[in-house]
Amino acid sequence: MTQAIITQLISYPIKSCAGIEYQIIQVNALGLAGDRQWMLVDDNGVFLSQRKHPCMALIQPQIQDNNLIVNAPGMNQLVLDVQSVQEPVEIKVWQDSFLAQTLGETANQWFSKYLGFTVRLVQYTNVSHRLIDQEFAQRQQPVAFADAYPILVTHESTLSQLNQQLSQPVDMSRFRPNIVVSTQQPAWDELNWQQLQTTDLQLDLVKPCSRCVMTGVEQTSGQQTGAEVLKTLSQKFAHQGKAVFGVNAIPQLKTGAGTKLAVGAQLTICQNPH
Repeated sequence: MTQAIITQLISYPIKSCAGIEYQIIQVNALGLAGDRQWMLVDDNGVFLSQRKHPCMALIQPQIQDNNLIVNAPGMNQLVLDVQSVQEPVEIKVWQDSFLAQTLGETANQWFSKYLGFTVRLVQYTNVSHRLIDQEFAQRQQPVAFADAYPILVTHESTLSQLNQQLSQPVDMSRFRPNIVVSTQQPAWDELNWQQLQTTDLQLDLVKPCSRCVMTGVEQTSGQQTGAEVLKTLSQKFAHQGKAVFGVNAIPQLKTGAGTKLAVGAQLTICQNPH
């Protein structure tokens, strides 16, 4: 059986903000532990992202015990007790409207000051009920504040081939993956994978990840650098007429409870039957 080796594991506590790299991390039905459990919304409850606000890349969250600790340029550190959630509010991620809970005015004012307009921080809690995009996976699978699916897998070979076509190479962080793998397989082979498996976890790879202007945001500077990456994906590597990079995945836990993934661990690749 063909193997993939995990080279990076990244969780993004606040949607569209900086990620945290792990050597080992718990996986549950919602994806990697702590991934996109918080989100910034505008006055209408609509999610905010780097698509319009690239400086969100410089918001750096940490999770310590029951605290969400947040740093950003020019701001004092924010420490929030994530158990002190307040009233439920209706929020919207793309076409999905559902409930989440706020974390109070201290948080709202901090993020509003950084971004320069009124925003609220919300948390995915037991009042939040959202299912994955049913168009590509017919099952009742929960998802938190990710765009549509719990996990994004990317392949180092594909980045290497993409970088050969760019005027300046880009880092994998441009694509905000959760799991990065290295294999002996060629670039774009991941689009033909059906599953990645360990003894107690199965990742069903259900849909190539469509790409947008966020591929132009340099994650360490929070600057939008332009459309070269997106244009190159569209013009030279289009999949079914679309710019894609990486594959969305759904975790299937064989034990019922959570399991762990570690950098350096091997995953067995199951190819789609042709």
